[in-house]
Amino acid sequence: MPTLTAPNMTLSRIKEILDDFLYKQILRRIFLLSKLGQQSILGEASTGYNFDHMYENKPEGKFLIGKLIDRVVLNFPSVQATRTRKKNIIKILSDEIENLRILNKPIRIIDAACGASRYMIELNDMYRDFDCEVIGVDYDRKSLKLGSLLAQRYRINESQFRLVKGNVFHLEHLKHLGVKINWRPNIVVASGLIDYLDDDKIRVAFTEVYQGIENGGLFLFSSQESNPSRKLMEKICRTNEGPWIIRYRKPAALRQWLLETGFRDVVIGKDKWNMYNLCTARKVTR
Repeated sequence: MPTLTAPNMTLSRIKEILDDFLYKQILRRIFLLSKLGQQSILGEASTGYNFDHMYENKPEGKFLIGKLIDRVVLNFPSVQATRTRKKNIIKILSDEIENLRILNKPIRIIDAACGASRYMIELNDMYRDFDCEVIGVDYDRKSLKLGSLLAQRYRINESQFRLVKGNVFHLEHLKHLGVKINWRPNIVVASGLIDYLDDDKIRVAFTEVYQGIENGGLFLFSSQESNPSRKLMEKICRTNEGPWIIRYRKPAALRQWLLETGFRDVVIGKDKWNMYNLCTARKVTR
């Protein structure tokens, strides 16, 4: 443990040293025994397959102790909120799909930053008899591979569900994809994407979604306002790019940007942990 006897050591510096020792030397070693902890610490924190482990909610780890630690981590409020987000996304999309079916319209969904796209696969399984096509776009090959395996497990037809490797931080490719496959989405989902974008890039992304989505189409995305595990994430969890840093935002800013872009019928809901804001907006042109 580092010495604390330096003559000019301040209380805040002492606290910082103790915090670093606790998180980086003690908690890091404990969490490395669990599957979720190991993936989050070793650069895979933001990947789709890491989130899929949260969704599946089946503890794994090194030996019995690792499995027990994973069970504890999977019950963190932030992880519970992530599973609740998935359930709420499925509920919102189910309502929209039912409305489109009654109006005798095809369902065309693009899921940007889809990861393994488990919630889309489950949704497609629920509506496999409908005229429903889903395209998931993500940059991580491992997540896409897991998504393909999940689709096979659910016996989802490739004509109904496709995964495409692409950089979702440049959403203009969604417009080109729509031209290539000869359809425009009437639903665009971006779960977790904007948490990693700065304000200017979010405005650009909103504009690109607005231009690419069909008139009357629904835009659904999530954004984090806070996170009960924020300190743990920033101290020891890592992505491929470095520390796991989330950009937290109040819903008022998101609402303003959506309306300025041209979206209407903006609805923003918050979970009981005050972590995720789930936002829906509709393209309405006159």
